[in-house]
Amino acid sequence: MKAGLVKALLAAAAAGLLLFSCGPPKRPGLRPDMAQAQQRLALGDFQGALVSYAALVESYPGDRDVLREYRAAVEKTKVQADRWFEEKDFAAAEKTYSLLLANLHRFAEFEKPLTFGPEPLSRRLLECQEHLSERRARQALAAGDYLRALDSFKGLPQEVLRRPAQSAALRRIMEELKSSVDKALARKDFVAAGKGYAALWREYSMAQRVSLSLSFSRNDADEGVKHCRTQLTREGLDQYRKGNLKEAIAIWQGLLQFDPDNAEIRKAVDRATEQLKKLQKR
Repeated sequence: MKAGLVKALLAAAAAGLLLFSCGPPKRPGLRPDMAQAQQRLALGDFQGALVSYAALVESYPGDRDVLREYRAAVEKTKVQADRWFEEKDFAAAEKTYSLLLANLHRFAEFEKPLTFGPEPLSRRLLECQEHLSERRARQALAAGDYLRALDSFKGLPQEVLRRPAQSAALRRIMEELKSSVDKALARKDFVAAGKGYAALWREYSMAQRVSLSLSFSRNDADEGVKHCRTQLTREGLDQYRKGNLKEAIAIWQGLLQFDPDNAEIRKAVDRATEQLKKLQKR
C-alpha cells in the first residue's frame, strides 16, 4: 500500500514538473524589447522615443536596463535641442525643450540625476520664443490672420518685452498691422479690417506697459472696430430685407469673428438661420 502511494506521489510530481516546464516563462525571464524606442531615437523622433521608453518603464518597473537607456535618450534629446539652439533653429529647439519640460516629472525614477533641471530648460525655451516672436507675427500677417498677429509677443515676460530689440520688434509689427488693416478698410474688406483693429485694441495695453510710442492710439483702433461693425451690420440688414438670408448670415458671421460678444448680431444670425431652415423645408 505504501509502495503504491509513493509511486503515485512520484508520478504526480513528475507530471507537475512536466506541466511547469511546458508552461509560459515567468515574467522576470522576459526581457524588454527596446528596438522600437531605439529606432525612433536614431531617426530623431525624440517624442516617439520618449513615449516608447515611458511605456517600457510602465511595463517593466524598476528595470535598470530600461531606465539606463531611457535616461541616455533624455540626455541625447537635450544635446540635440542645444545643437538646434546654437544653429539658430529656434523652432526645433523650442519644440524639444517643451517636450523635455512636459516630461520632466517622468524622469524622477532615474538612479542617476540628469545633467540639467527645469530652470535651464525654461530659460532656453523663453529665449527661443523671444527669437521667434517677430517671425511668427510676420507669418500671421502674411496669412491675413490679424487676430493672432500679436499672440507671439503675449507670452513673453514684461522684462523681455522691455529689451530694446524686442520692444522695437513689437513696435514694427504693431505699425505694420495698423497699415495692413487700414488698407483692408480702404478696399472695404470690413471683416479683415475689423479683425486687425480688434487685435490692436485688445493688445494696445501690451505696448503701453513697455512704454512704446506708436503712431496711433487705442481709441483709433476702437473707432476702426466700430466702423467695421456698423458697416457689416448694415450690409447684413440690407441682404436680410431683400430676402437673401444666406448672404445676411455670412456677413454677420464675419462680424462675429472679431466681435464675438455681440448679442444682437448673434440673435440676428439665429433668427435668419431658423427662417432659412423653414424655407428649405417647403
